[in-house]
Amino acid sequence: MNFDQHLQASALLNPHLLGGSCSNQRGKPGAAAVDYDLGDPGRPATVPTLLIAVADDSASVTGSGGSDPLANRYAEMDWAFRTIARRGSRRELAAVLHFDSPCDADVAPRPLMSRSVRALRQGLRPPTGRHGSSELGPSLRRAVALAKSHAQHEATLVVLSDFALLDANVEEVLAELGAFPGDVHAVLLGSDASGHSFDPSITVTPVHQGDPPGSVAYALFAGLMTHRTTEL
Repeated sequence: MNFDQHLQASALLNPHLLGGSCSNQRGKPGAAAVDYDLGDPGRPATVPTLLIAVADDSASVTGSGGSDPLANRYAEMDWAFRTIARRGSRRELAAVLHFDSPCDADVAPRPLMSRSVRALRQGLRPPTGRHGSSELGPSLRRAVALAKSHAQHEATLVVLSDFALLDANVEEVLAELGAFPGDVHAVLLGSDASGHSFDPSITVTPVHQGDPPGSVAYALFAGLMTHRTTEL
């Protein structure tokens, strides 16, 4: 199954159009029709799994000229989580972190099931009372700690960012990203991979203006499908 999709940048679009979803004024995903199909979610993984989504809420992403000022990435992440949760299990966990971690929008690992996915949705918004960090390091180290505390789970990390990082040592942080104890997906919001030194083990999905709606949902869905079994 090919998940090499791209996200349509939202800076020039009404928030009700990107991905067929909308966001309310607080940045939370709103209910709206979705006009794209993520495909068959298959069957739950045969082993315990943990997916950790890390979101960048810095000004280069959320500002008026940023790659996603209308928070449509959160609406599309919401659709990917809900698609999997319709056929999820207790042994499949997901968590949401932010570059500002620890913050009020972080959500600890929860089962990917219809009854518990509501808790994950509470993290699909920018944190309150924060200006938006451009440092990946703090959230990455929390993600590593989560993975290590769930050592019996196969971990997958999905980072949604433009990777305009302001960490003191960017190369060191990117090396830490490549050394994450599990699969790593980098979703480049409004950017491409040419200006970044990603470890070859990292799956990279660039984001470009003009790409089809639902692409960020496809990217997260690909991460969620890492250990699942597709139907024949």
